[in-house]
Amino acid sequence: MVIRVEAPSGGYDVTIGKDLKIAPLMKLDGAQKIAVITDDNVRALYYDRVEAELGQAGYKVCCCTVPHGEQSKCGATFLNILEFLAERSFTRRDGILALGGGVVGDLAGFVAASYMRGVRYASAPTTLLSMTDSSVGGKTAIDLRAGKNLAGAFWQPTAVIIDTETLKTLPDAELKNGLGELIKYAVIEGGEIVELLEKGFAENAGKIIASAVDIKRKIVEADEREGGLRRILNFGHTPAHAAEKLSGYAMPHGMAVAAGVNLMMRASVASAGCPVRDMKRIKALSEKYSLPTSFGYSPEALAAEAFHDKKADGGDVNLVVARKVGKTECVKLPIEKLADFYAGKGEKL
Repeated sequence: MVIRVEAPSGGYDVTIGKDLKIAPLMKLDGAQKIAVITDDNVRALYYDRVEAELGQAGYKVCCCTVPHGEQSKCGATFLNILEFLAERSFTRRDGILALGGGVVGDLAGFVAASYMRGVRYASAPTTLLSMTDSSVGGKTAIDLRAGKNLAGAFWQPTAVIIDTETLKTLPDAELKNGLGELIKYAVIEGGEIVELLEKGFAENAGKIIASAVDIKRKIVEADEREGGLRRILNFGHTPAHAAEKLSGYAMPHGMAVAAGVNLMMRASVASAGCPVRDMKRIKALSEKYSLPTSFGYSPEALAAEAFHDKKADGGDVNLVVARKVGKTECVKLPIEKLADFYAGKGEKL
């Protein structure tokens, strides 16, 4: 299956299938050298195969491997990768392949956006979270000490290659991590993706991944740089990013998003007119996949971190609320009122 993303700054294909050949799908024609950016876990599983395939296609291949985990999404790793490319005399004609999950994709994309003011890169996501969310849309970033994703760029890939066979090597915890983001899409879109998730992920994996990619495609095409509509993709993310930071990034992103989505559903019932039945439906869907529906942090602690979130705007925070499943909306809320909102005591929005 191929889904075409026509972003204003550049279009590309998202190919979804099994046992895909990467070389002809990368759309890096004219490149002589390919730098594969990956992490230590993914390298052990897939790099040898990818290296052999790219070598047979005529590319000179080198590999830059980072430690797995959020801690690698930092300035030091970013600079190390830039130096890696420069030491190997990479030019604008050459290309990058991001092989891995969300951390690798965010890092590789930001490196591609920055090296020589922009080189081409393709993405081969290997986790459910990166397949359905971070690999599509061109948002690249690293974390700063103050918070997640505070340095980055919008830089679209040349191609996204989703081989669903890689899901077979995912630990259960990583599968749940991706399901947390899918719960977000269920709230945003409603309809078919909710029904498919309620029927079961294993039986409907390909359809669910394609549905999530297509939802994001429509939003990215309408608002590539998050000036308006695209902000709805942040549903649940303001409290989720706060909890991740409070946990020292021990809490995985998708799990934090699942808890954040459920917190926002409860708050939306209290303040945004969301039907209770919709809140209960999303809670039941989360519990079906053993995803968290709440945080171990107080509303006050979660709200305090919003000052450092990139969605903060002066004294306000851009917050996405649910009017119902299938209808979300971005509103501005004074940060000093955020704790009450999280606690279900907020004013009507």
